Amino acid sequence: MTLRHPVIAISGVPGAGKSRASGVLARHLGAAYLPFDDFEVLTELDSATVLEWLAAGAPVAALYDPALDGVLDDLSRQGPVVFETPMGRMAPAHAPLITCAIWLEVDRDVALCRKLDVALAVENWSSAAEMAEWMGGYLNAYQSLVRPCLDLQAAGARAWADHVVDGMQPPAAVDANLVQIVQGLVAR
Repeated sequence: MTLRHPVIAISGVPGAGKSRASGVLARHLGAAYLPFDDFEVLTELDSATVLEWLAAGAPVAALYDPALDGVLDDLSRQGPVVFETPMGRMAPAHAPLITCAIWLEVDRDVALCRKLDVALAVENWSSAAEMAEWMGGYLNAYQSLVRPCLDLQAAGARAWADHVVDGMQPPAAVDANLVQIVQGLVAR
């Protein structure tokens, strides 16, 4: 049997700072970095399908390509992994692989502003009309669709987290908290 190395899951709502913090932590630890977004499928669905998913109890396994579990397992056999995931231990198949789950706690309004700041970067759009159409659709769906998904995520992933870090701190303080939490888990 091949030894598994530590898997540190960094979770939080969109805009919590998962990507930045996970990348910094992975570089600090010399660990592989695995972003959930490479396997995520929910945002590709239309609004009606997402509402059906919510009504069906929001099964976590429907959020991602099942290949993620095998990739995470393989990476953990090669070395330590920093896994950027909105779901933490909520996904039953890869939950046993996670050594340490950390939730980045951020005010939802601040997270929304951070998300919009990144999403509305000019280089992401071919025209102002395309940007305006996306923005209108996102904000129209925010209360009825996006916010309920975020609330489910926060209730589940935060509850299963080993640690909660204040994501409202300056980035350097968040990074220092993460390093302090995981020191000793990963031999450097």
